Amino acid sequence: MGKCIFLVLAFVLALSDCRAQFASVEDSLETLLPRLRGRRLADAVNAIAEENIHSDLDKLDRYADWADSLSNDIHYPEGSLLAQVIKGFGLYWRGRLADANAVFQEAYPKALALQFTKGIHMSLNGLFITSLRMGKVKEPDNYIQWGLQHAGRISDPIEKIFYTIQWNDDRATYYSNLHEFSRARQLMNDNLAYARRYHAGAFSLGTCLLSLGRLNDLKRHTIPAIDHLERAMEQFKIARSRHFYMACQFYLASVYVLDGQMEKAIQIYEGLIADTEKRGYKIGMANAYIDLADLYVNQGKFAKAITLQMKAIQLFQELNRVTMLMSTWEALGKTYMKLGNYPQAIFYFRQAIDVSKNNNPTEAYAVLSELYILLSQTSLQLNDPTEAGRYARMALALPLENKTITLSAPSLNNMARVYLWSQMPDSAAVILDTLSRHLDKFESVQEQAIYYNSLGELQRQRQHHTQSLNAFEKALALSQATHYADNEMTALKGLYEEHKAMRHSDVALSYLKTYHAMKDSIYSMATSNEITDVIIQHQTAEKDKEHAILVNNELLQKADLRTRSITLIMVSVVLLFVFLLALVLVRANKINRKNNQVLHDKNQEIAVQNEEITSQNEEIELQHNRLKQSLHDLKYTQTMLIHSEKMASLGQLTAGVAHEINNPVNFISNGVEGLIQQTEILISVLQQYEAAAPQLPPEKRALIAALKKKLGFDDTLGDIQDLTKLIKTGVDRTTHIVKSLRTFSHEGQKAFSKMNLNEQLEATLIMTQSEVKGRIDVVRDYDPQLPLVECNIGEINQVFMNMIMNAIQAIREKGTITVTTKQLTTERNVRVEIADTGPGIPSELKHLIFDPFFTTKEVGKGTGLGLAISATIVEKHHGQITVESEKGQGARFIIVLPITQPATVTRLAPDVE
Repeated sequence: MGKCIFLVLAFVLALSDCRAQFASVEDSLETLLPRLRGRRLADAVNAIAEENIHSDLDKLDRYADWADSLSNDIHYPEGSLLAQVIKGFGLYWRGRLADANAVFQEAYPKALALQFTKGIHMSLNGLFITSLRMGKVKEPDNYIQWGLQHAGRISDPIEKIFYTIQWNDDRATYYSNLHEFSRARQLMNDNLAYARRYHAGAFSLGTCLLSLGRLNDLKRHTIPAIDHLERAMEQFKIARSRHFYMACQFYLASVYVLDGQMEKAIQIYEGLIADTEKRGYKIGMANAYIDLADLYVNQGKFAKAITLQMKAIQLFQELNRVTMLMSTWEALGKTYMKLGNYPQAIFYFRQAIDVSKNNNPTEAYAVLSELYILLSQTSLQLNDPTEAGRYARMALALPLENKTITLSAPSLNNMARVYLWSQMPDSAAVILDTLSRHLDKFESVQEQAIYYNSLGELQRQRQHHTQSLNAFEKALALSQATHYADNEMTALKGLYEEHKAMRHSDVALSYLKTYHAMKDSIYSMATSNEITDVIIQHQTAEKDKEHAILVNNELLQKADLRTRSITLIMVSVVLLFVFLLALVLVRANKINRKNNQVLHDKNQEIAVQNEEITSQNEEIELQHNRLKQSLHDLKYTQTMLIHSEKMASLGQLTAGVAHEINNPVNFISNGVEGLIQQTEILISVLQQYEAAAPQLPPEKRALIAALKKKLGFDDTLGDIQDLTKLIKTGVDRTTHIVKSLRTFSHEGQKAFSKMNLNEQLEATLIMTQSEVKGRIDVVRDYDPQLPLVECNIGEINQVFMNMIMNAIQAIREKGTITVTTKQLTTERNVRVEIADTGPGIPSELKHLIFDPFFTTKEVGKGTGLGLAISATIVEKHHGQITVESEKGQGARFIIVLPITQPATVTRLAPDVE
């Protein structure tokens, strides 16, 4: 079958003049179709469908269905299988990854059974790209290995070279996704050398050059990127591959953007738009619209940008490209943010979120996180901190719901700006510190400029003027070099404010004038009018469409009225005829009754069907509720996994410290015991000498007495004994602290076991002695008969530590902390109370204290997660945590834990760990 496809393509190439203007294989195949029959016709139709994998998915479906039907009619299993695989790629590009993967999984063994080379490699390639995008780790590399093994067994040398090059290119792509760029580059260079050595076709050479161009674009090596992409375009022109030729143009334009050559990039995008509009290539049109719109936004040409973004939205709606539609709604909202129209920006951001809710949200998680952050920013601009905080928490929760998703550099940049606008510099500093370690991986110079603007604002809030100026100056240089107007204005404003704070009046005034001049040029009245005209034109076009629909409906109604009039005349004639034939009324009546009976039976069938539909709806609702519960359980498990990993690391660290301290303490303890014994021996010998001293001559006794007095001998023996006792006391105290560390970390504890909570509380109090010493009295009221409690002691110790540290921090000067334990006699539970004499909790805030991110502490002194984590741990242990407090009366936290856990908890505990 593979031979047939190559023969068809060879015939296509023979029909065209090599000197003719560039035309795709698809165009020639469509001209050729009337001349083909049988398998060659099926192969040609499949080839046209395959050409539209990256472009017109509706056309792909039409031709693939045609090929499938034709192949089944002529009993051509290879043609039918290829059509199914091509439709699988259509599902992939529509974002239905799981469905596409299932098609490829089913096709691969069938292709193996048929020994169908093209089917084997296309289904394997489909498995590779779907598993890669679904976040799987091992599967993509396995599929590459299988593909290379199959390629090595191909007997035809042309096909063998072709597929070997394609799989090596996929392997290089895989390494690039893993950020192993050196390895990817080496493989790409080797692949290009292989293609040249074995005289591979133009398409294979173009693929190698395109991959090198994309890698150089990613690493910002603009000159080699432009060279490779231009050479790749020449090869794809020879191969007459429209999609890959245009893909090179898109990448080439992005390289010019990174290199600051905006006019060249705009020229390429305008050419792409003209070409795609001429051919009706919708996906190419939409991509060119949004890329060019991004350039216009960065140059402050908002009216042109909005026009293109609205066109792209209309196309993505027609194509049902969910993720791209969301991204374009997001881009339109960001444009209105730059214009200061925050309500309109929020409207478009919510439009994007609605698109994800009505389709496949898993594919859209990365875009959703950015949307929530942008909604948080716009809410802050509208002085709505409550909404801003809610959206920020939703953005941070998404990576926990789906661990294959991480916040991108743009999202982290935006999150840092939210924290800075909220006057939370410490939280912003954590994000900016993370970004600073990955500046070389930023996708654009624009993101670097945003990062330096955020860094400048952070240093400004911390009043580090020199560092702030340096950051803003870097942002300004990057923005001016690449013509990013909004970032340039942000940098200018920051430089003005810093020089003003440093009393550099002339410099500050210069920056302020530049800022206002730029602002006036971008946000002028003419620009505003132009944007208004764009919106009016868009609304007029929509109204024209609605009017056309209304006119069409009116015409249909008129046609319906004419039909009814004709029907009425015909009915009148029939009635007249029936009147004239009155003799047959009895027979007609019988027929009518029979028809009524049939109608009655049909109505009963309809009623039964309605009942079945109602039952199915109830079943669907039940499944929906089950899915919601499963999602809730998944979120809960993910949160506990993260928490368990943190506690395991803390326990290992604390246990390691205790172990390392214990060794030298044991050494000192053993040495002190030996020192005491040796000192006692020395004192005994000295006492014998003292007893024999009277027998010495008087002059010798006088010399010894003088020496003893000079050296203070009488006090020396007592000092030696006191010193050894003091050292022994210090060793005992150190040993006690090490024991407390081990008890707190509970080394070796990995799941649920029975523990003495009195000992754990005492260990925790010892850990906090430095915080309370001389300032806070600690009252211990332990129940000596307290039973052992089944728990994960590492997690329970964290709860105790959080409670005690909160009590310590609540007491500003002096006060008392009371720790009480007792067994509840009415039920199989124990009660732990931790009370303080701090200022207490206002009644209006008590219901919020266990919410994530809620804190009453000063900015930068608390994350608002301690009590939320404690509540989650207690809930996991099937316990309860409550608070009793009044303002000015202190606070009492009450923890109730069951003595034993349900069997399912203890059984599952090792898996949670």
